[in-house]
Amino acid sequence: MFIKSSLKRITFFLLILLSTYNESTTYAANNDTLIIGIKQSPPFIYTNENGELTGLCIDIWKKVSDSLNQPYRFQEMELPELLKAIEDMGIDLSIVPLTVTTERVRQFYFSQPFFITTLAIATNKTEDNKISTFISNFFSVDFFKVIGLLFLIIMFFGFLVWFFERRYNQQQFRKGIRGVFDGIWWASVTMTTVGYGDKSPVSFWGRLFSVIWMFTAVIIISSFTATISSALTVNKMKGSIEGLSDLYRVKVGSLQGSSSGNYLDDNRIGFESFSTIEAGLLALQANQIKAFVYDKAILDFYLAQTEFEDKLLSFPINSNKEYFSFASGEKEIIHKINPFLVDVIESKKWSGMLKKYGLKED
Repeated sequence: MFIKSSLKRITFFLLILLSTYNESTTYAANNDTLIIGIKQSPPFIYTNENGELTGLCIDIWKKVSDSLNQPYRFQEMELPELLKAIEDMGIDLSIVPLTVTTERVRQFYFSQPFFITTLAIATNKTEDNKISTFISNFFSVDFFKVIGLLFLIIMFFGFLVWFFERRYNQQQFRKGIRGVFDGIWWASVTMTTVGYGDKSPVSFWGRLFSVIWMFTAVIIISSFTATISSALTVNKMKGSIEGLSDLYRVKVGSLQGSSSGNYLDDNRIGFESFSTIEAGLLALQANQIKAFVYDKAILDFYLAQTEFEDKLLSFPINSNKEYFSFASGEKEIIHKINPFLVDVIESKKWSGMLKKYGLKED
């Protein structure tokens, strides 16, 4: 009896402990405040004119947190501090658009990617001198291609007219190679509407193709005139940097610890570190550096601002895809938010959310 009584008491005591554990666990899951790491990364996270946090990542998190039904608070920090806080679990989750890299995957856990972009190079716009533009374009390959194509068309119709006229009009369209040049001469003066009248077809087929050529020439000469004029006089805005290979010979800027900085390190391209993108672009504008490398989506947002618009340009490094994700030091948190994150991305409102911040998926 004593043993049975003792077993009942032990069992009752264990049940109480288990019940208390479940209650405390449920309380923690529902009431512990999540610490969400953020960093100013327009248009994904930034402070608007009213001092409110906004951006694509903020909108995504609000929808995810509604499903989680768990309190949270934002903690703003710079990128190196943020990465360390994720690894050391000083924060529960980062909703900064972090690029998924091999090194980072070894350090912490990533969510389902929510945006794909590329790296891009920002550089100063330079305007060519009009005279040098004209001269360089005049001797360009594209210009000679246009002239060559025009001459081939003239030769084709000139040959056809000579072919039909060589038997009936030998005085104006002579035999042999000289006659072919007679046809080319006729096609040229007809197209340019000079009309010397020294040569005119007399055969049925010769006149038929002459009529076709006249109407064709009117269309061709107007189109070619516009194309040639544009090729010779267009004053293009272009960058002083035109490709990744140019970065080896100029001073480059980026953010230390960023995926763009790691990319430059991997390609053995030295660069100057900046604390913010804006600081890097201001240095670029002041010619302290010649190029600034960062994520294209974020760079494009900054370059659309008044202080940089029409002064700086960017072009993508298409060989390098960037996958933006949320990150955490705890696998359970990622597993918990992933289904809700996918729901947001697959919802009908997703394209509208991207458009709201001027974003489009590559």
